[in-house]
Amino acid sequence: MTTPAPAENTPWHVSLPAPRHGIGELRVAVWADDPSCPVDRATAQALEAVEQALASAGATVHRTKGPVDFAGSLRLFEQLLHATTTAATDDASAAAELAAARALQDDDTSPRATVLRHRTQTHRTWLRADEERHRLRETWHRFFADAGPDLLITPAAPTPAIPAGSRSLLVDGAERDFFDQTAWMNLTSHTGLPSLIAPAARDTNGLPIGVQITGPAYSDRLLLAVAEELAQLPALR
Repeated sequence: MTTPAPAENTPWHVSLPAPRHGIGELRVAVWADDPSCPVDRATAQALEAVEQALASAGATVHRTKGPVDFAGSLRLFEQLLHATTTAATDDASAAAELAAARALQDDDTSPRATVLRHRTQTHRTWLRADEERHRLRETWHRFFADAGPDLLITPAAPTPAIPAGSRSLLVDGAERDFFDQTAWMNLTSHTGLPSLIAPAARDTNGLPIGVQITGPAYSDRLLLAVAEELAQLPALR
């Protein structure tokens, strides 16, 4: 991912920095929940266990509400994603989608209508969304810069693993949009920040619960090292 393809015939290369500190010297922010994508009790408890384990290992841990608007960031991700998925659409299908989008009522805010509008957006609309993406990336940069945290821990999903083939999502008994299952993972997908999922706990049914670790740009090696150390902490084994 960080090496130019042979066809590019370019001299550039990326040398990712090695971790400078062990887990006990890190400043860790935890974004544990958000009204736009609430987590269930088991997931909340898993995050608390990770916080306590990190603090016991010497890390400086604090909670944050996050530097960006969760719902707004996810909306932008979906807009850019749906625009990209049209790349392989043939001309006839694209024409049919354009016609269907023009026929939508202005007050139609259904998921189908939203996807259609995103897939048929004008180039000008996409350019404005891309500019919004750059502003979002700068917000994340400021969050990690200066005296900010070395990394951010969030839920990987609002619940433990769900059954394969399931199309419903319950958070402490309340039904949620099924696509909330990937909302936390998509929080920074369109900003270029590195992130990974690490196992944290299991619920009473033995189902795995993960946490997402996100860092500033090019901190990939740090995240890998933290995930390895996290797996070895006695409180999480």
